[in-house]
Amino acid sequence: MNERHAITADTDDSPLALWYPMRKRIYWALIGIAVGVFIAGFWNYKLVDGFGNEIVAGHTIGKTSELAGAYGERGLGFGFLFASVAGLAATFTACNCVVFAMIPGLACADRRLSRSAALRAFGVFAFAVVAVCLLYGLYIGSLGAAGIEAFTDRSVRLGRAQITFTSLGVVMVAWGALAFGFMDGLKSRLPAGLRSFFARPLTQAGIMGTMVGIFSVGRPFPVFRDFLVYAASSGNPLYASLAMGVQGLGQIAFMVLLFLCLVYAFGSRLLRWAAQRPHQPRLVSSVALFIGGAYFIYYWGLARALDIGSWGFKLGWYH
Repeated sequence: MNERHAITADTDDSPLALWYPMRKRIYWALIGIAVGVFIAGFWNYKLVDGFGNEIVAGHTIGKTSELAGAYGERGLGFGFLFASVAGLAATFTACNCVVFAMIPGLACADRRLSRSAALRAFGVFAFAVVAVCLLYGLYIGSLGAAGIEAFTDRSVRLGRAQITFTSLGVVMVAWGALAFGFMDGLKSRLPAGLRSFFARPLTQAGIMGTMVGIFSVGRPFPVFRDFLVYAASSGNPLYASLAMGVQGLGQIAFMVLLFLCLVYAFGSRLLRWAAQRPHQPRLVSSVALFIGGAYFIYYWGLARALDIGSWGFKLGWYH
């Protein structure tokens, strides 16, 4: 085993800096940012929102705008179905698509990359998603039918989305910068125990899950807004909390399928890849963080504040 492999096997401190010179790390970070901005600029929200609204929701439970105030007629059981559909319908929207940038980090969370380690990391991730949604649901349920109308007003929910997702984008870019070793000076000032804690695969999985759970806090998607009205109309915070938890599972359902396919279909290949080239899985997950973070910052922050987005619509490609 050469010296570089030996160092990487014994430490998680700035592993990419051991394999790639600063110029190459900057190059990959800029590639990630460019890809994220490109996707954000050409994002066709009408297409993806329409798919969730008209295809996913419309072909399962019907027109959600008409169901939003129907709690008295439909009851608790339908609310859980509504919750799962609202989560599924949001899968590819601009407020949820970045969830797929988390897959490389979860699949490669543990440097041993065993199937059990990957599944354990994903379990912590899913638990954190649901935990955040449960807490958010308690708040939604406490608003009641009157309070939820003001909470879901279009200008209010778009402003909330802009703040939430731009902030999450900054966190993702900062995380990517830490992984690339761009902030080693700052990291070295932290206590060794704290650095060790945040370097643990399960800790990182929990942070990712918390971030994805917060997607629900900022989500302005119309189907989700209608679900919030339905849940709040129950006047029961506990019920709204449970329904929101189901919604959280729905929003990561497709990701779960992709992750399981990755682990079970390619697990042995991933294991060999990680053993032979341990730096490459780290590179993939770090670049994915830059892509997701740049997407959020540009789409929800810069493009909305400065009107420099919606390239496809401005070019006349989308209608």
